[in-house]
Amino acid sequence: MVRAMMIRHPRKMAMLLAASLVLAAFGAFQHVRGSKPVDALTGATAVTVTARALPLDPGGPVRHTVGALGYIAGWVLTADNAHFGGFSGLVASADGRLTAISDRGDWLDARLDLTAKTPLYDAVMRPFSAETRSLGKAALDAESVIAFGDGFLVAFEGRHRVMAVAPDGTAQPSALTANMDFAGMASNRGLEAITLVDGKLLALPEFGVDVEGRLHGWLGDAQASTPVYFKPPVNYSPTDAATMKNGDVLLLLRRYSPLDGVSAKLVRIRHADIMPGATLVGEELMHLEPPQSVDNMEGLDVIEREGQKPVIVLISDDNFRSSQRTLLLAFSLERL
Repeated sequence: MVRAMMIRHPRKMAMLLAASLVLAAFGAFQHVRGSKPVDALTGATAVTVTARALPLDPGGPVRHTVGALGYIAGWVLTADNAHFGGFSGLVASADGRLTAISDRGDWLDARLDLTAKTPLYDAVMRPFSAETRSLGKAALDAESVIAFGDGFLVAFEGRHRVMAVAPDGTAQPSALTANMDFAGMASNRGLEAITLVDGKLLALPEFGVDVEGRLHGWLGDAQASTPVYFKPPVNYSPTDAATMKNGDVLLLLRRYSPLDGVSAKLVRIRHADIMPGATLVGEELMHLEPPQSVDNMEGLDVIEREGQKPVIVLISDDNFRSSQRTLLLAFSLERL
């Protein structure tokens, strides 16, 4: 009967088939889109975080190392608040605190214990500032956060800028970027990785390689800014950076392919190589790809304690999609 209808009414059948495909695609989109919160946070809100332990290589042989790193632990995180997720930067401190920021500009503050079944507790989410409710997505798309004095520096894309956030939550443009011109960056290709090197801000964009395969970055302070370049591995983009006590910079990189999924690399840039006008090429420390535990890894920090190996903490941005996860991964740097 269907075949007969196809012969008699090919135009109608083509329209029905197209409609079916549209409906199927919409259903898939609904699944992928997830439950992104509509309303902005209006104040500090306590959240309960739950965690599911995650091996380095699910379903495979038990592994405790990847590249130059040792796997400490990993978790899939969820919480009882729709604003939990989308984390694109984090600060992890040696005194056991974690502060993360989402690409909606929401803060997460929590106690951090990497030896516990649930690594985050006493967690609170809060809006970026008192003015958050009047600002749109383009103004709150935070991509990186680092400790700065008693507060933080936060890099945003969309409206490309770096804000200095005081302990009381007030924010103003950072003087370190006074001589940096971000006007040439596309709205969704802004600053993804910032860190401090000898008191200067090293800032790298996510995309925009030149004919030599280099990203144009900045190294500067309130007095001056000079160009610096980073040559990422092919098809990889920076998502965050952290500076070690010896001045070396750790850089987190991400790659996404519809066929292969997402993968991540961690590279180290030696302190001595970071200078005005330099083209930086990182030394690979780690590579993660499926079926290993990896997602859209965007946040990075390093914890260094006297007499212990450096601990590297990564967090993923789930984009508030049900097809992605918020992962918290912890590694030790085995080879300095």
